[in-house]
Amino acid sequence: MQLSENEYVIMELLWMEGRPLSRAEILKGTTGRTWNPSSVHLILNNMLSKNAIKITDETKKYGRTYEAILTREDYLRQCVENGMPGKSIGEKLLGVVAALVNHSGISEQDLAALDEMLEKKREELHTQ
Repeated sequence: MQLSENEYVIMELLWMEGRPLSRAEILKGTTGRTWNPSSVHLILNNMLSKNAIKITDETKKYGRTYEAILTREDYLRQCVENGMPGKSIGEKLLGVVAALVNHSGISEQDLAALDEMLEKKREELHTQ
């Protein structure tokens, strides 16, 4: 599944908040965007048709609220898998990590977080 830039902005907000949001909350939470309510309605409908989000409440008090079905990790995994067809999971992992590690914006903190993830995975593999 590919999300448009606007859909991704809404997904980021839903992931960050970790709870269902109304259209009004989405409009308020996406600062820097000049969307009108009908534009957001169209974007949300597209996201519903892609099964990226679901409607969680439809009451008179709040109207519809929307919740992410797709996790950030699953979306990123799908992007990598779709962007590198025919490659093994190991080749995909090494290709993406090599490309990002060699980027000039990576920090010592980023590398420490990567080390922590790898160590956690090593421990998992050794206990199987």
